[in-house]
Amino acid sequence: MISASAEGIRTIFISLVVNVVLCVTKVSVGVFARSHALVADGIHSLVDLASDIAAMIGLRIAHLPKDDDHPYGHHRISTLATLLISSIVLAFCVGLAWHSVTSLVVGSLETSPPDMAAAWVAGGALIIKEVFYRYARRQAERLGSRLLMANAIDHRADAVASLLALVAVVVSRFYPSLAGLDQVMGLVLAGWLGSEGVRLFRDACQHLVDQAPDEAVLKDLSEHILAVPGVRGFHAFRARHLGDRLEVDFHLQVDATCTVADGHAIAGRVKAEIRATHPEVVSILVHVEPNEPQHLKSEGHSGIK
Repeated sequence: MISASAEGIRTIFISLVVNVVLCVTKVSVGVFARSHALVADGIHSLVDLASDIAAMIGLRIAHLPKDDDHPYGHHRISTLATLLISSIVLAFCVGLAWHSVTSLVVGSLETSPPDMAAAWVAGGALIIKEVFYRYARRQAERLGSRLLMANAIDHRADAVASLLALVAVVVSRFYPSLAGLDQVMGLVLAGWLGSEGVRLFRDACQHLVDQAPDEAVLKDLSEHILAVPGVRGFHAFRARHLGDRLEVDFHLQVDATCTVADGHAIAGRVKAEIRATHPEVVSILVHVEPNEPQHLKSEGHSGIK
């Protein structure tokens, strides 16, 4: 069976190869066909290449086993890679917006309409990138990887860029008076992609400062804990992100008459239940306590039952 790490790397490697081909094709045809929009789209594919490389390195390191220097693993590397990808996307947006505005102000527009070859290339790239977006998004959701989701959004951004380039080429070809549409489309792309980049950057920062998972995830974890025979309740429950994975810890309440061995066995079954239903949880710390009101009161808890 192929591991999640191997599947993720394979997904990104396919993306990298496609981006190399698209980058060379878009830029060369864009120059030949006099299409500013297609050249900009090709440069965006070059940005995607950098994102793919960062994502591959991030996934590879994030799934390395624990060692003496990293006793909790390397999972947060994927979050750092997501930060890098979102930063690259935002830098591209700033550059594209600046170039589009200066071109409109200075008036450095093409005097002749672009060749229709640019439209064919942009249309083909649009279809390819939309297909890859759906594939990468499906993989990201199946593997629970935010890093792959960032890569998928990159594909969607490239598809939108190709769509804008296609519209700009066709309109400029048949309506020469609207030549400035090329730069306007660049601004639209910069704004849309910039909002996605900000969202990715914000989410990655939240994970670095130990943001808790969604309420639905916490509720489901609670239900599975309480479903294990022998569990009388739990409290002091905490969960945080470790890259694309989760770490949880809590105090487990068992009958006060339980032996240490019995309490340990119940905790083991709870861990097994969590791992079976939530494979994204890679670290579980359980502190077993007697289910006695006096004990819970001394700790300032009433317990969850």
